Amino acid sequence: MKAILGDKNRVIVYSCYLDSNKSASQGRKISKSLAVPSPKIDEIFGASQKLNLEPMIEEKVHPSWWWEETLRVSVKKVRPKREILVMIAKKIAEERKKLKK
Repeated sequence: MKAILGDKNRVIVYSCYLDSNKSASQGRKISKSLAVPSPKIDEIFGASQKLNLEPMIEEKVHPSWWWEETLRVSVKKVRPKREILVMIAKKIAEERKKLKK
């Protein structure tokens, strides 16, 4: 299933949106207390799968950093974008805790 440009039923997630090491001006979209350090695309994809958000990895550059090669994850829109970002960040943090044990 290929996402259609401007699909209102999907939300785009770049890793910088969830990165606690980034400032808001560098692209972080959720509060630092909820964000996770250096999230990887695989972690975002895995967390999105566990949340049943039908994720798809896309090779698209972030508009602010067009010179860097980046990947992004497109997920099903089940709630407002920031709520989805928080859900994914919490799931990543939860999965990282499980790995440490």
